[in-house]
Amino acid sequence: MLRREGTFQITGWCDSDYASCPLSRRSVTGYLVQLGDSPISWKTKKQQTVSKSSAEAEYRTMSYLTSELKWLKELLFTLGIRHEQPMVMCCDSKSAIYIATNPVFHERTKHIEVDCHFVRDEIVCGNIVPRHVGTKSQLADIFTKPIGRDGFATFRVKLGIRNLYAPT
Repeated sequence: MLRREGTFQITGWCDSDYASCPLSRRSVTGYLVQLGDSPISWKTKKQQTVSKSSAEAEYRTMSYLTSELKWLKELLFTLGIRHEQPMVMCCDSKSAIYIATNPVFHERTKHIEVDCHFVRDEIVCGNIVPRHVGTKSQLADIFTKPIGRDGFATFRVKLGIRNLYAPT
């Protein structure tokens, strides 16, 4: 259920688990999109290529999330809802954020596929604002890493997921 209170801000949370597949060493991508405080979209998937660094894996995750954010903004526009402010992308990798915001740094990252670089274009246009979050605050961890029962319960509450059939 969407929460009534809160802002009309679109916030995306992205994370990856670098080389987590023991057979192919491909990284796992996970992202979550919130409208205000309500989760509206989420996905977990194994990346299609092997990343050579954790920063590259995180950057690919930022690319997937950017595509989702752009699609959701267009969907809102199609429904007649204007969302003027930039969307926020929360990532716990400072190096991936640096790659996305600094064009000079791209000379060292040519091995990253060209289609991933559109993240930077969206940042330059002002459609997306990257924000670093600490690992403890990273909501997308629930999609990419094994966490214990207590951690799962904590993240579930932060995401606003409640059991509608639980006794009150």
